[in-house]
Amino acid sequence: MAEEDPKDAPRRDFLGIAVGTSAAGFAIAMGYPVARYAEPRRRAARGPTTIGKLEEIPVGGEKTVIVDDRPVLVLRSEAGEVRAFSAICTHLRCVVGWSAERKQIECPCHRGVYTADGQNLSGPPPRPLEELTVTVNEGSIIVSMT
Repeated sequence: MAEEDPKDAPRRDFLGIAVGTSAAGFAIAMGYPVARYAEPRRRAARGPTTIGKLEEIPVGGEKTVIVDDRPVLVLRSEAGEVRAFSAICTHLRCVVGWSAERKQIECPCHRGVYTADGQNLSGPPPRPLEELTVTVNEGSIIVSMT
């Protein structure tokens, strides 16, 4: 059996460290962009947003608008009350819409149903829609993200 040359041991150690360090550096270089992509974007609230005039939404009607890069469903009840909800389903984040025939909010993806108050009624949604703050000032509808 051949004996090891004492000079080979430090060379092997050096090569092992060099390969391990290179692999770790490569993993970090590839993992960082993936982690940044998977992390949800932080959105700064832009404050109250005027979405239109009160007369643009008929009594019993709705309007879908974009506020701070998010879809918002604005409903005007039969009594004239204006309410706004995040139009993003709490199940799998599909965009919900108003069904005037059934007087309810519906998710087209998995048939989730919410009441006109944003409460989850049936289907897979686990919680109610997020309600937003609405102010009517001099005929203008103003929505604030909470």
